[in-house]
Amino acid sequence: MPVTELAYEAVELEAFVDQIPDYQARFNKLQQRLMKDGKKVPISNMTSAGGVQRQPLRVPFRAQGGAGIQQFAADTSSSIAMWPRGTGSTTDAFVAAPVRIINTCEISNLTQQATDGKDRGLVKVNKEEMKQSLRSFENGIEGLFNGDGSGTIASIPSTATVSSGSGAGAQTSYISGLTTVAGFTDQQVIQILPAVGGTALGTATISYVDPVAQTLWFSTVLPAGTATGNILVVMGATGAAGSSIYGSKYWIANGSTGTIAGINKALYPGRLSTPTINLNGSGAITSAMAQRIEALIARARGDGHGEEEPDDANEFYYTNFAQGVAASNNYYNPGITRLDQDVDTVVDTSKKFMQKTLFGRPVVYSSTADPTQIQRFNPKDWYVGVLFDTRLHEWTPGNTIAPTPAATSGYTYYDSITFGYECGLQLVCSDPKDQFYVQGCPVPQI
Repeated sequence: MPVTELAYEAVELEAFVDQIPDYQARFNKLQQRLMKDGKKVPISNMTSAGGVQRQPLRVPFRAQGGAGIQQFAADTSSSIAMWPRGTGSTTDAFVAAPVRIINTCEISNLTQQATDGKDRGLVKVNKEEMKQSLRSFENGIEGLFNGDGSGTIASIPSTATVSSGSGAGAQTSYISGLTTVAGFTDQQVIQILPAVGGTALGTATISYVDPVAQTLWFSTVLPAGTATGNILVVMGATGAAGSSIYGSKYWIANGSTGTIAGINKALYPGRLSTPTINLNGSGAITSAMAQRIEALIARARGDGHGEEEPDDANEFYYTNFAQGVAASNNYYNPGITRLDQDVDTVVDTSKKFMQKTLFGRPVVYSSTADPTQIQRFNPKDWYVGVLFDTRLHEWTPGNTIAPTPAATSGYTYYDSITFGYECGLQLVCSDPKDQFYVQGCPVPQI
């Protein structure tokens, strides 16, 4: 809903504090890392040659080798051996097009006047909302960067609680037990589908995102039929496979079926499949797993792996904080007793921060990451195709703020202004086999 004067009364003249706490947590770790260490390339919206339209981002790969060996026959007194016909490499290319992402903020004129100047309010609403809207925009993109390419930000697990129409106002409905709730933003409208590729059951408006309680609160009733197993999809996406931003789960996936960026994976069995260890919900993250991972990666990359080529130097693990808690057991479980400290008190063996490396590589933690997975990224393989960077939308050339047209006949404009952020991009991994992930990780109680 638009920002009205009522929403900003709390920070107007009568407020006697000098700082305003922000209750909305936001997340953007994965996109920051890939923007920094990946390869950012400019792309167009669509290309056309010879009357054929094609997607503008093409990332080639060598899928199959050739020139296999065989034992050669020696000459005899009556014949000279013949060489067989030769074979060679097979190449192909991933193709992708940019996806446009937007958000919109609307502010009433009275709100602007009531907070204009230091003597009227703690903040100036225009400046504050532009800053906060940008942070929410990045948070929303982060949810898609963690996705599977369908626009799905989260699925409703079987252990979740779905309650529709059980309350009123901001608590009209709720879904609790969502492990990746941090990928959503306050006041976001989402679609609910039975599954990827299914028909939308309808939409719902999030009132508040509660990452601590892993709950989404809604100001609307949920669509009829909403249940566990459904998926929550960004507004505007179709929910079909490969129809949105190609997120990490789109590329980092094991298997040789399905289509990935225009390529039928069955054409190249094993070549587009990401190596994995599946814990199937049991076991633990142990130090010894590092060697298992390196052994599997060596199978995928060849005997040169482990010699630390320069382009492997930026590899990192990406996971949820929950797996940071699980990995800490490697420190606490040995139960080392120190006798060289104060003997009159119990020694505090606690450490307040997560470990900075995992399995010998830097680790990035994010609440938007799937808590059942630990993904390993090789940034040299990742391309961020950019149609245009995040920017304020220009409603007319040079104007990023516009009056809001009235929806009622006989009126021209609402007494408000509108601005919005937009970007156009796509994410491509040139070598899914060069990544790695641990799946089915047990999630510790937090």
